[in-house]
Amino acid sequence: MNRGILWGLAIAIHFVVSSSFAESIFIDPEDGYLDGSRWLLEHSGFLPVPIIITEPAVGVGGGLALVFMEKNKDAPRPGHFSPPTITGVGAFGTDNQSWGGFGFYIKNWDQDRWRYMGGVGYASLNLTFYGFGGFPGVDDLKMDYNLKGAFLVQDLRHRLGESNFFYGGRYLYSDLEAKFEGDKPEFLVDKAIENRNGGLAILGNYDSRDNTLSPQSGLLSELRYYFFSENFGGDLDYNLGAWDTQGYFKWSEAWGASARLLGKWINGSAPFYAKPYIDLRGIAKQRYQGDYALSTEVELRWRPHPRWQYSVFGGAGKAVTDTEQISDSETAGTYGAGFRYLIARLVGFQMGIDIARGPDETVFYIQAGTAWF
Repeated sequence: MNRGILWGLAIAIHFVVSSSFAESIFIDPEDGYLDGSRWLLEHSGFLPVPIIITEPAVGVGGGLALVFMEKNKDAPRPGHFSPPTITGVGAFGTDNQSWGGFGFYIKNWDQDRWRYMGGVGYASLNLTFYGFGGFPGVDDLKMDYNLKGAFLVQDLRHRLGESNFFYGGRYLYSDLEAKFEGDKPEFLVDKAIENRNGGLAILGNYDSRDNTLSPQSGLLSELRYYFFSENFGGDLDYNLGAWDTQGYFKWSEAWGASARLLGKWINGSAPFYAKPYIDLRGIAKQRYQGDYALSTEVELRWRPHPRWQYSVFGGAGKAVTDTEQISDSETAGTYGAGFRYLIARLVGFQMGIDIARGPDETVFYIQAGTAWF
């Protein structure tokens, strides 16, 4: 599930055969509001999800995903949220001729002691390479290219005893080709243009969030370190590290806040599109790249009603090719506002809209669940 997915609030109207059916399935008897929990969990229903893409890196577009949720049959851990099993397939296209298809599966079992996530897909994306650093006056390079190929991700982790600590691994594989409209940049070797990437990551995290879909309280802190190598099915040897920390704070039923600190670093002969980048709402993906990237974002939430939530947020980030440049490098700042609607109360799943302003443009996002993945 990603930030480009929207379930329109009127979706129930198209899938009901009578007003009584709609009232019994899509109206929550607890508060009388539109809700998809019972259709998804009790009737093995699928969610036909229109995909609305507003990511500036690939343009404006859309598609369709079918998302299936199944109630976790395990007895829940006392005092903990029991995530549903989620299966989905979908396809998309945008106005700059980018397109793709994907499938994913997410499952927790043994009272959330084991967590699995897998995905596969194929995409053709028309992107722009701005060089490393990417700030005006630092590097004026701007070259359009197409990145096409298949990808696979497998992620398995296990809870340490009865704690909130997890350990595990993740495998990434991609077979990609990058084609520039003109001559490729001179500093890119052939292997950076067409290659396979096979990487195995060791990871550890702490996760005390009250909900993995749309958290309101708790802490997530995860450290991942990837080893990309020919031994894992790739053509290139390089390492990639990431440390992602997210805190969610609930001061009262109406007020709360959240904050994120994301750092990524890389070394070795990595392809240019794998370089870390500033990851903030309001900035196109891969707009500011380097060997090191740091992004931080804070958000203030107001929830006047259990179904509705409003927020304001702001962030800043840096991308550099050398750690010695961090203090002197430019900072990219963003700010914005958004809202969420609790569309599936029994699983705590929210959907909504964010509007963010970055250094170059104003961006409109359709959000499904948390904005931070």
